[in-house]
Amino acid sequence: MLNQAVARRYARALFDLAREKGLVDQVDREVGMVVSIAEANPHFNAVLGDVLIAPEVKRDLFEKLFSGKVSTLVMNFLLVVVVKRREGFLPHIYRAYLDLANEARGIVEVEVRSAIPLPEETVERLTQKLTAHLGKSVKFQTQVAPEIIGGLVVRVGDELMDGSVKTRLQRMRDRLVRSKAE
Repeated sequence: MLNQAVARRYARALFDLAREKGLVDQVDREVGMVVSIAEANPHFNAVLGDVLIAPEVKRDLFEKLFSGKVSTLVMNFLLVVVVKRREGFLPHIYRAYLDLANEARGIVEVEVRSAIPLPEETVERLTQKLTAHLGKSVKFQTQVAPEIIGGLVVRVGDELMDGSVKTRLQRMRDRLVRSKAE
């Protein structure tokens, strides 16, 4: 919970500054790049997570790695995050920033899990239905999850719509067990 609260607070501050300067998309790309580098490089990620390394050392590292590659706004933000010892929250901050940026853009992210890869026409129909239902543009993230057996599991924000065969079978089993117990 604390991770999310801290991430939202920092993301809100960054988003407000980016929107004020008209740099929402640029900040999105730049912070995304920093997070991608951190996630792809175990040594860099280990340095970020090491509480024994002084903030000044991490600040110098950020300046060497990202100076000239990110805007002044993003560099200053990264330095504040390091000085405040919140660098471990960067992926969470970025996720929260994306949520704010997508909300401002009128885009909602939808996670769809299916037992097999979805055909393109199914994705298009689902996109149309969800766009009409939500009144916003939809950005899909699809996953193949064979364990759901069939059907779809759709997550929109905090809402989960589970139409999977696995869940239907589980509910049927629960009803049978309850009816037997009565």
